[in-house]
Amino acid sequence: MQPPTEPPPTINPDTKPVQQRLRRFIRQPDKLEARQLTDKSLQAVGLVERYRFLPTSLLIRLMPGDHKNNHRHLQTLYHRGLVNRFALPKYGGPGEFIYYLDSKDSLDTLISAGLLADLTDEDRRRKEELIRYNRQGNYAALHKSPANQGQVLYIQHELMISRFHTLLELACRHPKLSGAVALEQWKQGPELWTRIEVPALRQDDGRTIELSTTEALPHRPDAFFTLYFPGNPPERQHSHFFYEADRGTENTSRYKLKLRAYWHFIVKQQLQRQPPYNVHAIRAVLTESTAMRWAHNLRMAARDPVVSPKPSPLFWFTTSEVLTKPVPAGKRTIPLYLDKPETIFKNIWANPVEDKFLNLSD
Repeated sequence: MQPPTEPPPTINPDTKPVQQRLRRFIRQPDKLEARQLTDKSLQAVGLVERYRFLPTSLLIRLMPGDHKNNHRHLQTLYHRGLVNRFALPKYGGPGEFIYYLDSKDSLDTLISAGLLADLTDEDRRRKEELIRYNRQGNYAALHKSPANQGQVLYIQHELMISRFHTLLELACRHPKLSGAVALEQWKQGPELWTRIEVPALRQDDGRTIELSTTEALPHRPDAFFTLYFPGNPPERQHSHFFYEADRGTENTSRYKLKLRAYWHFIVKQQLQRQPPYNVHAIRAVLTESTAMRWAHNLRMAARDPVVSPKPSPLFWFTTSEVLTKPVPAGKRTIPLYLDKPETIFKNIWANPVEDKFLNLSD
């Protein structure tokens, strides 16, 4: 009599092999040798290069296709060394991954793939310089040294700019806005920075008096962008904006001087007609502040004669609280901007002159 034998295991062809969990902050390229880089992978690298710093939640939405599949592409890119990532410390452990480039090989790969068309020598030098700064910053180790407050504040400011940029791009893809508005151009960083000569001021018995002498003020926009409205009459198809991400690190006195520099740059000297802008007029200078109360304080400060002789409708203000309030998403909540990026085009902006809310289409 033959001893009983166990039946051979059945193999389900639809069952995927269990993959060993990869390390979060240590690259393991040997674990992903079988994965190929695709056009979609390279487009993701291009997004990171263009935005500079992008959290996972925004990056997977900018990428086409299924979010789960997009996560796999980002995992491959990280372990293959084409992107780097870190997480800002938060209560309970590190937060979501934030992607950036710190290798010149990544830039070379994009250029070889033809994803950076019409790149001038100056453009390439500037991009290589940003990558070098990122490498020197060693942000990938930030989760190990959260006490580096200066780096954390810098990253939070850059992420605020990236979020605004992303919302514009995603909103322009929204079915209700697609074809009605497009983000035609976006510029940010040191290429926009300069100094401007303005009349010096003196306070005399509560009055602000301009002197015949001048002083130099920094003009350092966080970003400049153009919206294109194809359905408008030709003279109203383009609206140009400056953008400021304000995290409340400056007092109102310093912010008045920042707005004063803008007013002289745009209204008095019309320097937006020169490179790198080359536009006839600026629709508004947008300031997004982190808190509603502080946004109100800045709006009131914009009425001061230090900024301009009389309050100017050039300056628009809003608060991140409008965008980040939690909304239901299944059994959890997510920030409103992830669910409805088109909110950036709602009536959420206010200027120092009118008692009504404005939108970017006005």
